Amino acid sequence: MFDIGFWELVIISIVALLVVGPERLPGLIRDVGRWARAVRRFVVQTRQELERELQFDEEKDLLSSLRDVDELMDIAPDREQREQREKRDSNRLPGNDNNKS
Repeated sequence: MFDIGFWELVIISIVALLVVGPERLPGLIRDVGRWARAVRRFVVQTRQELERELQFDEEKDLLSSLRDVDELMDIAPDREQREQREKRDSNRLPGNDNNKS
């Protein structure tokens, strides 16, 4: 989360010891630890919720796309039907040898 090295921790500890004092330093460390856990828990829960929402949106988009494809399949003529219709229409043309009328 934070890129804090050993020497940064030493400097922060010395400054905290000088500012807060040795009597209140353990309580401050406990409070900072609780605060850090609460922030980490909030970040994890927020990330999980966002991932769930994104997954839900992706599934919703996929379902919508599938419905669109289904509608197109219902609208589009079948290849075999089209070939039969073309053959039938070509038989009806005047001058066609297959036309017996």
